[in-house]
This record gives sequence, structure tokens and C-alpha cells, in this order.
Amino acid sequence: MAAAALGGLRGNGGAPPGSARPGGAGVAAPSPGTAPAAGLPPATTGTPPGTPPGTPPPRGRLPEGVEYIPTRKKGKNPMKPVGVAWALGLPCGIVLFLLVKREVDRNRLEQLGIRRKMLRANEGAYETERYRRA
Repeated sequence: MAAAALGGLRGNGGAPPGSARPGGAGVAAPSPGTAPAAGLPPATTGTPPGTPPGTPPPRGRLPEGVEYIPTRKKGKNPMKPVGVAWALGLPCGIVLFLLVKREVDRNRLEQLGIRRKMLRANEGAYETERYRRA
């Protein structure tokens, strides 16, 4: 019954009297020789019917009423890393795009201001020493 302790068996595992029930109620089973409560089926010992009491179940077989459910390791979802990458990459990409756009606009405004100053400085009538019109 080591598998029952690991959670691999379900059903009536023939728990000894006085042990805790699977629901965690901790109510003791009725002692031998007392009648079962009205409306409840008699408790089974986990051995096949027709075997004398105290005989262990046949080797390689589970007692009656016990169902073996193998515990299979759950496979990993291969799309989980992809989802994590999208969940991190998309917001980071948007934030980086907005920061770079702000920097580019700032540089563009700076260059536009320099160009305006150059155009204003070049207006009006003035004589140059280097280039004289003929």
C-alpha cells in the first residue's frame, strides 16, 4: 500500500480501523462486532469476496474497489517561452520607440533653430570683402 500513500491509488484501500479517512475527517471506523449505521453499506476490507479474512490480496493485483491511476508528468508547453518573450518584448519595444522618437524630434528642433538663425543672419544689404560683385 505504499502507492496509496503517494496518491497513486484511489478507492477503498483497506485502511486499518481508527485511521483517518481520505477526506481528512479523522473519524474512527466502527469497531468489529458493532453493527454498521443504518443506510450505509458494510465496510469492505479491500480483499476479493470469498477469501478468508486476514489473507493478503493476490500478488500483482489490486484489492477490489481500488483503482490505479498512474501519475504522469505533465509535459511542458513549448509556447510558454514565446509568450514570455512577446509579453516582455512588445512593451519594451514600444517604450524604446517612443524614447527614440522624442530624442529625434529634439535634435530636429535644435537643427531647425540653427537653420533659422543662419537665414536671419544672411538677410539685408551688406558688403563682403571676399566676394565683390562686378
